[in-house]
Amino acid sequence: MIFTSTAMLYLGLILGLRSPVLAGNSYRKPRLSVLDSPTVNTGENMTFQCISWQEYDGFILTKEGEPKFSRTLDSQYIFTGHLQAIFYVGPMTPSHSGTYRCYGFYKRNPQKLSMPSDPLEIHVSGVSETINSSEAKAVSKTQDHTVENIFRMATVGLILLVFGILQLKAWHNQRQI
Repeated sequence: MIFTSTAMLYLGLILGLRSPVLAGNSYRKPRLSVLDSPTVNTGENMTFQCISWQEYDGFILTKEGEPKFSRTLDSQYIFTGHLQAIFYVGPMTPSHSGTYRCYGFYKRNPQKLSMPSDPLEIHVSGVSETINSSEAKAVSKTQDHTVENIFRMATVGLILLVFGILQLKAWHNQRQI
């Protein structure tokens, strides 16, 4: 027997299940990345991006082991259909080194957070150092944004091309009249 996500959601609500996974994936994990390098020098700023297809009202950025480090922002819609929050942190110090995660939430139930994003390791040093394997994974995630940005630019270019053709056609039709 196959259940749709809506049926699973209702089944979860009827049975009183509160797990996000059992409630029809209503709280999927967002993706966390940095828009620059995960390795920075002391004094530099860092830009974190928390992004999701899920229509969360806001996002929370946390640092593991630091209960006092928590940043909350409302989500912003971007033209790809994603919702995101951009967190600016800095100037960075060695105490900012560590593991970061982000969560999505709805304002109607802000205590209930999404599943955590995959961990993102950040290293702050006085001088450049070699990147270890966990930081290399974070660097590869930032490279994924390059592909996404190229796709976004191509989409916008295609829309502008179609708009230009329609404008040219309208101008040509008007000249014939």
